[in-house]
Amino acid sequence: MTVPPAAGDHPRSLLVVGGSGRSGTSLFAGLAYRLGYHIPQPELKANDTNPRGFGEPRWAIAFHKDLLRSVDVTHDDGRPQAWVDVARVNDRKAAHDKLTGWLSEQFDLSARVVVKDPRLAWFVGLYAGAAKELSADFGVVTMLRHPAETVRSKELAYGGRIESTTRMAGWLNMMLHVEEQTRGMARAVVRYDDLLTRWRPTLAAVEQALAINLVSGRDDEELAATDALVDPQLRRTELSWDGLILPEPLRELAERSFDALEAIAVSVDGAANQAPEVELDELRVSYADLYGDAEAMVRSSLNAARAKERRRVTKESRNQQRKARVARREAPTRQPAAPAGADAPVTRSARRVADGLRARTSRLLSRRT
Repeated sequence: MTVPPAAGDHPRSLLVVGGSGRSGTSLFAGLAYRLGYHIPQPELKANDTNPRGFGEPRWAIAFHKDLLRSVDVTHDDGRPQAWVDVARVNDRKAAHDKLTGWLSEQFDLSARVVVKDPRLAWFVGLYAGAAKELSADFGVVTMLRHPAETVRSKELAYGGRIESTTRMAGWLNMMLHVEEQTRGMARAVVRYDDLLTRWRPTLAAVEQALAINLVSGRDDEELAATDALVDPQLRRTELSWDGLILPEPLRELAERSFDALEAIAVSVDGAANQAPEVELDELRVSYADLYGDAEAMVRSSLNAARAKERRRVTKESRNQQRKARVARREAPTRQPAAPAGADAPVTRSARRVADGLRARTSRLLSRRT
């Protein structure tokens, strides 16, 4: 592994890796790490779903989760409105200051930092602002894997409790909007297939797109050590729509969107990339329309679910109030503590005993008289 350049030795560079989960983001972050970029520690540990490691800083994961939770957005949210909600977060000074402070600490350790998390794509603008304040060069890598293969990979890794339609909607919403959000930034869309089968020329193309150093200047030993990270055998899903139960309009829109995004991906062969922004804009609008139609169709179900949830919350609140009232009634009544030096309060039974003793004493005295 190439040792990350020490702080102050080189201009600062912040590289963020986004895109849909299960699309090669971990592999790219791992390659960047082995080629000299610092992954903030501690990071998420490897597991069976990602045996080579995630490359995700735990601080960033928690930070992104908190921000998304504050506006009721999930990391794979399929609602176009979710981007409007998250925009409010990106404008928060507190969030900007917190991120800038954390990144500043990382730049104290290394001049080159890479941050990767599937949730990060929601906050690309926030990271761009922090990089600017810290006088760091900023680049965005968006990994692109075919949507059918991505959804299959998620189902294999996380199970089938979430329907394929929901996952596909999340992929479309994420990929089409992050493309729009990163226009005008130094960015590189990277095909998963290219990274897995020919990572060296792929990273060389990323270098040109972002004006950063990844493979340039690396010796054969460094590159050979990095080769070990790339294992095509870890590709466990096939590129096929067969078996995925999806509405045809959604499947067709996902296929068209993938083709349009692929057209702006970095070219390993040196061919000029097209920039079909008009087409991508139309696809994004088409998705929003499709989602709006689906939402309108199930409005009754949504209203019924909300009403059911309100009843549940109301019932739970009333039960808690009832339990509190019962607890107050059943709580034992405590006598107030006696002042220091005063006699302890006499209980009712003690008074009965004392009264009985006085009565017997009176009878005995009367007999003696």
